Amino acid sequence: MDERVLLAKSLRDSTVPPRFEETLWGHTAKVIESFEVMFGSPATSPTRLAKRWLAFFGLVEADTNAFLVNARVACGVHDPGKGTNCFQDMLRGKRANQVIRHEHLSGLFLWLPEVAGWLNSIPLMNRCVIFSAVAGHHLRCKRDEFAQPRDPDVKAFRLFPEGLCDLFRNVGNAVGTPFAPQGEAFIEDLWNFDGRGGFNLTKLREEIVDDLGRFHRREIKKNPTLSRLVMAVRAALILADSSGSGIVRENKDLRHWLEVAFGEDLSSEYIEHSVIGPRVRDIEQTRGGFRWSGFQAAAEDLGKRALLLAPCGSGKTLAAWRWIKARLRERSARRVIFLYPTRATATEGFRDYVSWAPEADASLLHGTAAYELDGMFSSADDERSGRDFSTEDRLYALGYWQRRVFSATVDQFLGFMQQVYRSACLLPLLAESVVVVDEVHSFDRSLFSALKLFLKNFDVPVLCMTASLPPVRRQELVDECGLDVFPRTLEAFSDLQAGATLPRYNVNLLENEEGAVRVALEAMEEGKRALWVVNKVARCQRLARTLGALCYHSRFTLGDRSNRHRDVIEAFKKCDGAVVAITTQVCEMSLDLDANILICETAPITAMIQRMGRCNRHAVPGSGKLGEVFFYRAEDDLPYSKDDLAGSTEFVNAVTGQTVSQADLGELLERLAPNAFEPERFAAFLQDGPWAASREAGLRDDNDFSVTAILSDDIPRYLEMKKHRQATDGLYIPVPRRLARQRSRLGPFPQIAESSHYDPMFGFFDHPLEVIL
Repeated sequence: MDERVLLAKSLRDSTVPPRFEETLWGHTAKVIESFEVMFGSPATSPTRLAKRWLAFFGLVEADTNAFLVNARVACGVHDPGKGTNCFQDMLRGKRANQVIRHEHLSGLFLWLPEVAGWLNSIPLMNRCVIFSAVAGHHLRCKRDEFAQPRDPDVKAFRLFPEGLCDLFRNVGNAVGTPFAPQGEAFIEDLWNFDGRGGFNLTKLREEIVDDLGRFHRREIKKNPTLSRLVMAVRAALILADSSGSGIVRENKDLRHWLEVAFGEDLSSEYIEHSVIGPRVRDIEQTRGGFRWSGFQAAAEDLGKRALLLAPCGSGKTLAAWRWIKARLRERSARRVIFLYPTRATATEGFRDYVSWAPEADASLLHGTAAYELDGMFSSADDERSGRDFSTEDRLYALGYWQRRVFSATVDQFLGFMQQVYRSACLLPLLAESVVVVDEVHSFDRSLFSALKLFLKNFDVPVLCMTASLPPVRRQELVDECGLDVFPRTLEAFSDLQAGATLPRYNVNLLENEEGAVRVALEAMEEGKRALWVVNKVARCQRLARTLGALCYHSRFTLGDRSNRHRDVIEAFKKCDGAVVAITTQVCEMSLDLDANILICETAPITAMIQRMGRCNRHAVPGSGKLGEVFFYRAEDDLPYSKDDLAGSTEFVNAVTGQTVSQADLGELLERLAPNAFEPERFAAFLQDGPWAASREAGLRDDNDFSVTAILSDDIPRYLEMKKHRQATDGLYIPVPRRLARQRSRLGPFPQIAESSHYDPMFGFFDHPLEVIL
């Protein structure tokens, strides 16, 4: 093989000449092609995706050519940094230390006089915009780490000037502005960090950092359009690079595959026929009938941005689907995306609604989706039985590009706000979608801040939904983000008002946990269904063992958690027989059950209201049925802060001894909920300027209490499953960090937790079972 041929990808077969897409120019050409298929070029009309992409970023039609020119050239010059001896050796299977990140080196090349002159000759070109995309397209480019040596013992490397010169010439021809340097000497062959012969890149790095600092202070911060252009160009390069690599690697026709992914729009008829209709028929069969409520029908009249506030069990999700149907009549879109705060709620959203869509369109998207989908519809009576909702694993995030209807966790799509690469690869789906964000009351401060920033900075139809929301947050969504509250008053819809004002709960205050135990035992004797919610896993386990009750919390292996979830749901579905389930906060959203009795430790007001929504859930006017709610003070505040619990004591005092409705709870929330100002959190995507560095854990509030582990007894099984490329999600379990350890054979993920702490019915304990049992 001719080693003068520069490579961009590892060779599949080193005994034959490299495939075109494995060469540096071949890969670059595919990335340019991918961009042009998705977005167009200055010589052609922008594609439909390009128009939506610009609108999503708040750019106008006049910005189209600037975007197309800068992004296409960025695709052309994104990888010349691979033209080093160390990188080429690595691609050819030789051992080599990478002296510098290749995308950082590509950014350095843009400041070489010959390259800078060529870029400046291209109309509408902005070299700093190009740099931001090129140096940051792997989202590993911090200002202080830019172009620093990766190995402290290696300070020099060699380039291949002839091959790089050919690459720039090919790129110049491809973008319509020839690159004509004065010979190959525009790039020296030896580069170093310490000035000991050859080209000293340290001075060039310092010049670039200074230039970009001025660009950030004087231009990006003062020109919102330029800031949005930087973000749009960088994200477009990430998409073109990932598709130009991944799709080609899987031997798919790049143009055809992308045209299918970004082809036909959804229609309102599709939503009615493929989702709403089947779901309504399913409800009719399981519940013996169905009737649209007034507020569900009125949801079609909502605008592009709205906040749907309705009590638990009122049918918000079907109202959302009618809103989606109306939006698609008004403005075409390619995707529908439901975003949920947890994996469990996303899974339920998929099971109940999204899975009715054709299997080629429907997708469940979260960290353990593959496991959840396995056997989800195993009943032969279910018409969805046998459908394959899986995606092509080797395409990673790109495997979802041809899907059109999603149920996903918020992190999967909004992770781009903190420069998460996988989420960035899903941006074209988000840009051409209609979005519903559910359970917004449960968002922590960082996640709620990310939601607000998303709503304020990106243009896409969004419906936010919840049963309860503190007034300060509701006002922020209205005043800052432009959401219209629906319904404005319960009186506007008699059916909704009847359900909301229906006396639903008798509320009592217990002195302590001992009193709660007596209530639970009485419920068991009387054959009632009781749900007991505590704030900490250890208490959940202790009480469940003491009472012989069902136990459900987060600290199970995923396989056992699915079983415990099913046990609780099925137990509460039975019409006769006593059942007591003791759970933690996981019940607040993921458990669709109807208890006669709710026992509850005090918690934040919104959490207590959500827990009450699991009691007497299906009460109807005229039935006279009341749920019994018993509150008592938890022995400590954890895991909540004092700010979280503000107003909770006053709330419990106000409902104690009363018969209350969900409307009453809403009024108390309005009056007593915390009203402290929540400052916006840092969002890397919006605030990094010309730099781009992923903050993988930045979307939610920091929580380093738990880590993902596998049990020590499962290590052989885990390794065998990995060997055969089988999904290992069912073995994962969140455990306290202090009770986990790393094992060199497995690397940093997953960590190991001792099996001696685990029981499949009660989960992972803080102490070995021999101490507890």
